[in-house]
Amino acid sequence: MELTEKIGSFLILAGAAWMFLGTLGLLRFPDVYTRLHATGLASTGGVALILSGVVVHFAPRTVSVSLLAGLTLVFVLLSYPLATTAMIWAAHRTGVAKFRGTLVDEMELYDHQEMGEGAEAEEAEGSGTSTV
Repeated sequence: MELTEKIGSFLILAGAAWMFLGTLGLLRFPDVYTRLHATGLASTGGVALILSGVVVHFAPRTVSVSLLAGLTLVFVLLSYPLATTAMIWAAHRTGVAKFRGTLVDEMELYDHQEMGEGAEAEEAEGSGTSTV
């Protein structure tokens, strides 16, 4: 077994273990927000490790497989965190309940700022007066 095969195998196993820990977070954490945080980190890190292992494992033999895995890795690193954030924002805007022990809701500050601007515009349209 070559060194690249050993390193690739180790990275793939580390990625699988990382994703397993994320599933434990999914089962253990109390609300949607912390569960999405755990699975978002675990899926991004786990898939990144697995794809890195594929790149290293196949690099000496097949360059095209390594190149495709590398491009997929870039896509995953750019899209997974954004998708997780979008799901968390959607859950917050639709009013999904938070854990009772939550001390601070920082996202509420942003929602009030956005709602305040939108409410003023709707109010001006409804009254027939112009704010220009």
